[in-house]
Parts: sequence; structure tokens; C-alpha cells
Amino acid sequence: MLKCDYCGRENPDDAIQCSGCANPLHDDPPVLKRTKAGFRLRAAARAIDTLFNFTLTWFIYMVIDGGFAVAAKAGWVSTDWQQRAHGYTLLIYVLGILAAVLYHTFCEGLHGATIGKLCCGLCVVREDRTPSNLSAAFIRSISFLLDSLFLGAVGYSAMRKSPLNQRFGDRWAKTAVLKIDELAPESRRSTGSLVLALGLGIGSIVVLVAVGWVQKLL
Repeated sequence: MLKCDYCGRENPDDAIQCSGCANPLHDDPPVLKRTKAGFRLRAAARAIDTLFNFTLTWFIYMVIDGGFAVAAKAGWVSTDWQQRAHGYTLLIYVLGILAAVLYHTFCEGLHGATIGKLCCGLCVVREDRTPSNLSAAFIRSISFLLDSLFLGAVGYSAMRKSPLNQRFGDRWAKTAVLKIDELAPESRRSTGSLVLALGLGIGSIVVLVAVGWVQKLL
């Protein structure tokens, strides 16, 4: 068996490249193939997701705000609800973070991509380039809290040392983010999985954000 110098995966003796990371196995010294999904492209995808999350959260708040205004006029809630509408609570922050984690978990675990990654032509897969799953997606999503520290410097430093551009969350989850054109057809998901992923991901944001704000205003 031939062991890959990069990812450590064992391959048959006649293999030309690693079945996990596509690194050539017979080069001396080995040549590591760096993926096209670099820090800037992935940061752009994350920025799109953050903007989407913020816009959706604002829309949810406006709907709840309008609902409480109508309820106050009807005498169903106290008229001082507007005083409680200002500022944020710890619960809102916690639920907001959890909503973002679940959004990325469902989207990347079921389809391999969030809205931001779809826009940037990216997909999350396992190190062997097979489709990701929910457990791996959750690990890399919750680990983003570490990788995002110091404006992403923690994740960037890890990606620089990895031919697969893996941040710490990717290493722990054994995942990688690749461009769509770097994937084999069998590693790509169906339209049905996209609909399910976005439904559960966006639904998580709607439910958790709504719970946080309603609890605050009641």
C-alpha cells in the first residue's frame, strides 16, 4: 500500500494519485496539488451568507414588530412592548449564533453548499471527495467560531499550510472546500437535496430568531 504524504490515506500500490486528496503518489519529492478554493473566494462566500442572514433576520424582526403593533392596538399585549424592543439580549445573541451554525450545517451537510458557496461555485466534501454529511458539517460549522477569530486570521494561517486549503474546522471534520469543476460528477448533489438543505437551513434561522425576539418582547 502507498501512503499519501499529505493526507495519510493508504492507496493501492499501482495508484498514480491519492484517492482522497488527488496528490501524486510517485513524485520525488511529492508535489502537492493546491485547490482553487482560496481564502478570498471562501471569505466572499461567507460574506454573502452573512449578508443573507442579516437581511433575513431584519425581515423577521420587521414582521414581528408589525405583529406586535397590531396586537397592541387590539389590546392583546401591553403598549410598553416598544420599550422592550430596543437592544439585544444574551438569548438573542446565542440563538443567532446557533441559527447560523444550523444554517451552514444543513446546507453543507445535505447539499455541500450554502447560498454564498453556490454563488461562488464552491462545495464542501469529505477529504476523499465524497459528499459531506451532517456530522462533519456541524463540526466545521461550530469550529468557524475559532477560525473566524482576528478577522479570520486563525483560519487563514491554517489554510496556508494545507494544499486542500483546510482551516482548523475542515481538519477536524476531515472536509475540504473545492470548486465545483474540481469535483467528479458523483460527488455533486441533486436539486432535491438543495431544496431540502435550504428549507431546513433557512427554517432554522426563521424559528430561532423569531423565538429570541418574541421572548424579548413578551
